[in-house]
Amino acid sequence: MSLPIQPMFVGFFLLCASSVGLGCGSSYPETEYPSKPPAGVNASTDELLPPPPGTLWRRDVDEALEAGLGRFLQHADLEPEVSAGTFIGFRIVELRPPAWWAGIDLAPGDIVTQVNGMPIEQPTEAHAAFESLRTSDKLVVTYLRRGEPRELTFSIIDKPPPAPTGP
Repeated sequence: MSLPIQPMFVGFFLLCASSVGLGCGSSYPETEYPSKPPAGVNASTDELLPPPPGTLWRRDVDEALEAGLGRFLQHADLEPEVSAGTFIGFRIVELRPPAWWAGIDLAPGDIVTQVNGMPIEQPTEAHAAFESLRTSDKLVVTYLRRGEPRELTFSIIDKPPPAPTGP
């Protein structure tokens, strides 16, 4: 069974929490994610700033939640990891496009075991973990790398207002 945020690390949460029972197989080229707004679109420099290390913008989290699980599932392939008949977690097979995951300490072969302290084995558990992000002030992904437990933690913060311009 194969199932398919840099600024959207929250996407990894969506990947883990929502991969049970859902799947998408198409991949998108990296050019789908422009590094700057298209011609004619004015966006302030403040709007393009990435969040500080170890944080996620609340706005980005909310946008990912509103976009839905299917959209996110197009960015990774996961397989259930089972040992002696017991579910361990979801093994990451592929993360795509690579630039979307830049700076995130996750790699193919890692096994995600929990999200925000919640199990993700059953669809109802995964959905509850997904929905918990709506009110959570952090994202915690617990995983195994080569059998060793690891954890990623990101605070979810509001983006500060744009800096004033002019005198």
